[in-house]
Amino acid sequence: MAILESVTQNKQMKKSYDFSTLSSRESLFLNLINQNPGIRYLELKSLTGLSNGVVSYYLHQLESNGFIKSVKTPRVSCFYPLSSSELSQKIFRRSRQITPKKILLALIQKNHSFTTLVKEVQKAPSTVSTYASKLIEDNLVFTEYKNSKKIFKINPEFFDQLIYTLKIST
Repeated sequence: MAILESVTQNKQMKKSYDFSTLSSRESLFLNLINQNPGIRYLELKSLTGLSNGVVSYYLHQLESNGFIKSVKTPRVSCFYPLSSSELSQKIFRRSRQITPKKILLALIQKNHSFTTLVKEVQKAPSTVSTYASKLIEDNLVFTEYKNSKKIFKINPEFFDQLIYTLKIST
């Protein structure tokens, strides 16, 4: 138990940093990430005009010093402020993608069957199906059956946070 308390105290101590010690480039990256939660590596590279190695170095420094979090998938790395919850990260990640954002915005307005969702989003059924499945997997959307029709709905547990986060990212 003492070990667990020690680890917890170290983590809490690690979170209080002196931002004045950051270099101008570290501050640049930190500001870009704070202003654009879920920003991708290539977007940061493009916005800063810096080379791969330099971008990688500063992102690694910020993450290892506890200023930012990264979420890496096989093809994409996204960066978030340290204060972002896992739920916020999911919402920001999906809201930075065109089709999932359209799906979420359509479902905030009203519940949809698959057919009406495809019409609303104006994408191929396979595309809507793929992204709707990801949103369900993220627990942001769920389905229920009404008169033997599958109806897509926003998870009411996250409705307010979803609206707030989408408003920020728009």
